[in-house]
Amino acid sequence: MTKRDEQRQATRRRIVETAVELLVSSGVAATTSSAVQRKAGMSRGALLHHFPTHEALLAATVRRLVEINEETAKKVALARLPTDDAVTVAIRTLRQVVESPHFAAELSLWAAASTDPVLCEVLRREEAASRRDLYRVVDEVFGTELAARPQYPAAAALTVVFLRGLALSRALASARGADRLTEEWAGVIRAMLEDGRTGPPVGGRAETGGRESG
Repeated sequence: MTKRDEQRQATRRRIVETAVELLVSSGVAATTSSAVQRKAGMSRGALLHHFPTHEALLAATVRRLVEINEETAKKVALARLPTDDAVTVAIRTLRQVVESPHFAAELSLWAAASTDPVLCEVLRREEAASRRDLYRVVDEVFGTELAARPQYPAAAALTVVFLRGLALSRALASARGADRLTEEWAGVIRAMLEDGRTGPPVGGRAETGGRESG
């Protein structure tokens, strides 16, 4: 790689990191291409060279948020305390991830997409690309023994949807209420995984956050 290539990559990274920072601190509406350009301290032409459209910039921002959330999950998983109740630990761990500022920023994009067809299409595309990484992290947090159980794919998909919903309602719910719901959900998933029956197919549920088949 030439020095010029390294400079281009460094500039692209700076733009994306600036967009992520702006999204986390100021929200979706404030994360415009012009705002990112000003905050990054670069010319309009430099930004457009790397991201010709705002949609392209948002797509790269979503990819970076997914990476950061994956890194957060790994750090939380490594720091968790040993326990016999692997299901509760897994769900508590994933809850810490969805309550992080970067995950909240990702959710804010989804909320905004409900009234923005262009943004919605960007997010659908990026979600499809990142889903495998998301469930790899979920599998790692639950562990090999739980992930091998027949009902695990459905349990993992439902847990992702539950935690996203819990994160979205965080502003309206008390911490105690969220803790209670988390413990109750752990009980539901524990019972589900202890049931040895093979449940209905769970592939292809892109609309609800489930993993795609294939």
